[in-house]
Amino acid sequence: MTLVLLLSFLLPLAAGAQEPLTLTLDAAVELGLKQNLDVALAEERLNILQSYYRQAIAAAIPDISVTGAYTRNFEKPSFFLMGTKLQAGSLNSMRAAAALEQVVYSGGIVSSGIRATKTGIAAGEQDLRGAKAEVTLAVKRLFYAVFLASETAGIQADTLASAEDHLKTIEERYRQGLDSDLIVLRQRVEVSNNRPLLITARNQHELTSILLKDTLGLDVDASIRLVGSLAPPGGPLPPYDELQKRALDRSPDYQASIQHIKQTEAMIRVAKGLNSPQLSIYADYQWYAESNDLGPNSKERATSSAGGLRLRYPLFTGGDLQERVLQARIAHQQALTLSDKTQRAIRVEVKRAWLSAQEAAERVQSQESAVAQARRALESTENRYKEGQSSQLELTDATLALLKTRLLYAQALHDYRVQLAALERAVGSPIEEASR
Repeated sequence: MTLVLLLSFLLPLAAGAQEPLTLTLDAAVELGLKQNLDVALAEERLNILQSYYRQAIAAAIPDISVTGAYTRNFEKPSFFLMGTKLQAGSLNSMRAAAALEQVVYSGGIVSSGIRATKTGIAAGEQDLRGAKAEVTLAVKRLFYAVFLASETAGIQADTLASAEDHLKTIEERYRQGLDSDLIVLRQRVEVSNNRPLLITARNQHELTSILLKDTLGLDVDASIRLVGSLAPPGGPLPPYDELQKRALDRSPDYQASIQHIKQTEAMIRVAKGLNSPQLSIYADYQWYAESNDLGPNSKERATSSAGGLRLRYPLFTGGDLQERVLQARIAHQQALTLSDKTQRAIRVEVKRAWLSAQEAAERVQSQESAVAQARRALESTENRYKEGQSSQLELTDATLALLKTRLLYAQALHDYRVQLAALERAVGSPIEEASR
């Protein structure tokens, strides 16, 4: 009795432990973003850029420093005066100082440095968006690939079941003397040919599932259940010209390139500022004491304070500062070239993905009606064959036609969803279909 109660308690737990992980498309994307190393690296780069910005701001804030020193003279220092040796100083010497310095003019180095690091943060944020968009696209592609593999396996299973049903019909007609043994043999070969196709389709489904789990950071043997389908288009896509404009406004890659241009412009001003005079104000306060004891009295202590202006002007640096300006200008030109290249790549990708999505949507529409027609043709051929008005070859042709049409329809649905995801990646925002 005790064993029965224990088993009744443990079996539900064991069953629960084997429950598959249920994933929608959004949940899979979210999981992929959490696990992806490229996203983690982009976040770390953004943290570094934010640190640079805080460091640049620190250059505009006064520097305050405190110093201190203690010297123990084991022998008092001596000096000679008119041939006489005299000792000076005390056994203990103590110094303490506080200094403040504020840059009031630096040729724009401080302000340009702040602008450069601030635009660097903006570029880093866009780079992070781009990394997330790339991961999102990769997850969606694999997610839809699993659905396509599952649909293909289902179609092959249906085709095998149909071939087996046809074999039963042919064997019954053979027993009635209506068909020859050659026709039975042909149909048995047809059934045998369909079994490897089903095995291959199921194996492909398992392989694509493994790739998806690997991308999501899951164990390859983890059990998952995907929720969703290869839904047909809900309506026409937005016009191409509208998507091109939206892409340049929202694409993280292009926006990051614009921020890099602004950053290099600020760095040119920083490099030029290094050739300018730098003016700062300073003030310092000093306390010092000398005593034979560690506790100097009022007569053994003294203080001083001072303030003023400091001017620094680089008259000659061996060409170092000039080369820094040249390097900054080259970096700016590279940023301009890269931005132009990015813009062209985005325009090409938008055009390619838009055309591919349009083409896939047309194939979906065409194959959807073709599937219905092929299904009716097979049903009609099956009825005619049972009545002896059709041949086994016509029955096989109708079965293969339905198989091919269903596979083409599933492929078109998959291609549309993948190209729509690629279009969203290129545009930098979700694509709102007109009918939604």
